Formats: sequence, structure tokens, C-alpha cells
Amino acid sequence: MSAARLPTWQTRFALLCIERQRRPFEWGAHDCCLWAADAVRAVTGQDFAEGLRGTYATAAEAARMLAQAGGVRALATHALGEPVGPLMAAVGDVVLFEQDGRELLAVCNGGTALAVAGQGLEPLPMSAALAVWKV
Repeated sequence: MSAARLPTWQTRFALLCIERQRRPFEWGAHDCCLWAADAVRAVTGQDFAEGLRGTYATAAEAARMLAQAGGVRALATHALGEPVGPLMAAVGDVVLFEQDGRELLAVCNGGTALAVAGQGLEPLPMSAALAVWKV
């Protein structure tokens, strides 16, 4: 991805985090992939998930979409370019984690990354990150 950060990206990202802080997980609306895409859109103005929005609404449909994309890591790499090591992360970057044997995307917020959980955003320690996509 070769988009520059918007001059107001910090405010836009902070407002998105506040808005989503207590929003429940929902396939196809507020899941890990769309949360990462929404954060990238807040930071850069570009929507790498435009073609995915509205195409799935259940876990089974999401699994099919991810299988066609080659998985979470492949989906993020296709949209954002090659990942870098977790130590290169900055606020607003997309971060890969593994939880319960499944990959998920979160967004760096400093020493933690914000991930979509059942009832809102949940901080995950950056020390557990597997890869980072620079935004």
C-alpha cells in the first residue's frame, strides 16, 4: 500500500477508537478484517476492504472469503504489501496475532494493539504480535 497518512490521521484514528470502543463483534460489519480496514481508512483515507464490504455476514461466509483470499495474512499482504517485524510497529499500523489457533488482525495503539472482541475493542500486548503491515 502506498498511501500517505492524512494530516489529521491521529484525530481520525482516536475518534474511530472511541466510536468502536464498545461496539460488539459482528461478521461483515465489525470483525478483525474490517476493523483493520476501517483504521487504515481513518489514517489514510483509502479503503482496502471496499470489495469485501457487504459480501459476508456469517462465520461460514467469512471463512469462505478468507479461504479464497488465502487466509488473514495473505489478505492483509495483498492489500497492504509485505509485512515487517513487530518491532517496526507504530500507532495505526495493522498487526497480526494468533488466538485460539486462528489468525486475527488488530491495530497498533502503542504498547498494545486494539482487537475486536465480543463487546468492543480489547488490547493485546504487542509482545505477542507476529507481523506488522506499515500504514
